[in-house]
Amino acid sequence: QTQLHQHPPAKLKVECLEVLKGLQSHVHGWVFNGPVDPVDLGLHDYFDVIKRPMDLETIQKRLENGCYHELKGFGGDVNLTFDNAMLYNPEGSVIWNMAKELKDKFCVDFENLARKANTAGCLSSDFSDILSLSEFSDDTGK
Repeated sequence: QTQLHQHPPAKLKVECLEVLKGLQSHVHGWVFNGPVDPVDLGLHDYFDVIKRPMDLETIQKRLENGCYHELKGFGGDVNLTFDNAMLYNPEGSVIWNMAKELKDKFCVDFENLARKANTAGCLSSDFSDILSLSEFSDDTGK
């Protein structure tokens, strides 16, 4: 069993929150900071298309409550937030472009976080295989 599957150290939790705050405070972050309200927004087919809704506020609560026991779970949920937006909204739309920009930012930030965690001995030496960013892609192939 690698260290990746154990509860992350407090420092790692703080680092994840720091990465998350960077997304939340981004100029486009407001779009993803709370759950989508399909009724309010008139998105009647939202739950037909999006099977696992996710948003940055929910991720923050999960982080603060110690719900993530591995870095991979945190990364997966953040990517799910943006993948959902890119799945529901047409490519090239304002929301799709915002989601793509934030997802790209997160990929860089997450890679840096994983490297930092590995250097600090928080993850096993083979973390790059375990944390392959392709694992975070949704089933749409995006």
